[in-house]
Amino acid sequence: MALELISDLLLPRLLAASVQSTILVAVVWALCRCVPRLSAATRCWLWWLVALQLLVGLAWSSPMALPLLPADTVQPALQVAQVAPAMAADASIVFAPRSASAASPAWSWSWSWPLALAAAWLLGLSVMVTRSLRGYLATRRLLRMSAPCRDRSLLHALALAAEAHGLRAPPRLRLSDAIDSPQLIGPWRPVLLLPAHHADALQPDELDMALTHELVHLQRRDLWLGLVPTLAQHLFFFHPLVHLAAREYGLSREAACDAAVLEGNRHCARQYGQLLLRLGVAPRPCAGLASASPDFTLLKRRLTMLQTTSSLPRAVAVLMTVAIGVVGVMPYRLTAATPPATPQTAAPAARPAPASTPTPLSTQTSTTTATRNGVAVDPADMPAPPAPPAPPAPPAAVVPPAPVAAPEPPAGALRGTFTLGTQPVENAFVLIDDDHSIAVSATSDLREAQAARRGDAPVLWMRRGDARYVVRDRATIEAIRDAYAEVTALGAAQGELGARQGALGGQQGALGARQAQIALQAAQRALADVDVRAQVDANVTAALQTRQAGMQEEMQRLAAQQAVLAREQTALATRQQTASARAEREARALMDAAIRTGLTEQF
Repeated sequence: MALELISDLLLPRLLAASVQSTILVAVVWALCRCVPRLSAATRCWLWWLVALQLLVGLAWSSPMALPLLPADTVQPALQVAQVAPAMAADASIVFAPRSASAASPAWSWSWSWPLALAAAWLLGLSVMVTRSLRGYLATRRLLRMSAPCRDRSLLHALALAAEAHGLRAPPRLRLSDAIDSPQLIGPWRPVLLLPAHHADALQPDELDMALTHELVHLQRRDLWLGLVPTLAQHLFFFHPLVHLAAREYGLSREAACDAAVLEGNRHCARQYGQLLLRLGVAPRPCAGLASASPDFTLLKRRLTMLQTTSSLPRAVAVLMTVAIGVVGVMPYRLTAATPPATPQTAAPAARPAPASTPTPLSTQTSTTTATRNGVAVDPADMPAPPAPPAPPAPPAAVVPPAPVAAPEPPAGALRGTFTLGTQPVENAFVLIDDDHSIAVSATSDLREAQAARRGDAPVLWMRRGDARYVVRDRATIEAIRDAYAEVTALGAAQGELGARQGALGGQQGALGARQAQIALQAAQRALADVDVRAQVDANVTAALQTRQAGMQEEMQRLAAQQAVLAREQTALATRQQTASARAEREARALMDAAIRTGLTEQF
């Protein structure tokens, strides 16, 4: 059950967040590289936003849609919504035919790539959590082995520095022989650990800079904010760019504290660099921060950053961070673009060409002799000219089709949520109730379930292998119905959308009929006698054209509304698919509990 939940819900979100984080990492890395005057604090916030985007993408269930895919991908859904709006007339029925390849239920333990990836993700997460737990326990042992500081001058200096940085109380100060650099441990009750063999060897200025560095971490709340990159690094352990972002965040965080130390005294950069070299390289505690660098590469980069003397204006840095946070953190998903509205208008009738008027023959006697190919011919022997063609018949009037009412379901028919297949379904179940029936089975299983019913009482029929079970416990049936409540509500919403689409389709049909009538009137006027047509006022023709244009605009508006309803119908179908899978898992868990507790009877 856990693997299927991970494969159905978490894996798609992990993939989508990973793809979006790749783009965000590229943007942040380009900013840090192309803007060398970007302050360390701003870099720290930008890399922290990368980790936040991963967690938001994993937790957010409804990403923002970006219509960047071609529009033809949603055209079939639009056509189905326009051609068959009457199929959704019964809002309580959700019929999902199941093919033979998908006949096995979603909860069966058939191995597949999604389940393998879910198992691999769980295994990797377990390794990361185990390693972090071991580091946390090692940190707790380090604290237990440390000794409280008894030096009053050192405690007084720490209290003065904490007050100068606006802290309510200084952290607890302890000494340890097992560390080589100062460490700040624990977000809940922070403890400042100082190396016992360095506490006396440090000069007063060096000790003041070391204490200031750790207190700046507390002032910035780095122990709390650092939980976000750590959690993202655990959940997305498979993504190399996540580890890069966590590493860059740690470096920028230390560089921001270094810059805060130098901000109080610009002339101590040399002494502070010597202090960093003296502290050297030391592993970072699992549940805290250390003044020393975790490796030589980061130590070199920290020393290089000490040479930066100018940075971007604070307003520019804030605007840049806010822009990255607003645009980059919000999860997105690619959707199909809105198809262009195509008005469904009746083709205008072709205007027939007017019949040519034959020239009347003269009846006067003529003494002129006609010639044919140079030979004299008597006019009486010449053939008579052909008769003029009869005018075409006017087109028949277009009669709009009468709306067909949705057929009433026959008496005794089942209403509800059905996932039916032609082939036998493994571990099928059917819940028959007059209010709302539920079935995940083959069509032949419905007859067996109906045979198990007693009167009007609801019944739950199940098949496990070759065994058939019947549950008549009202609490179990109500719990299964509650599990499908969201599916039922989404089906009702789809029915309402279908009714609205059907109403719009009726309006489009009426407009089409009116356009056909106007075209018919125009054709009849075109076929009228020339003398009568000359007497028709030109304003009548102009009025017909104006009405035709107005109905054309109305048809376009209705088509746009149909497109909006089609998109809503597609979104509801997606939500219903997810809700149906979740409801089926819950229902099967309830049925397993009913079998274990003896609430079933053999059938």
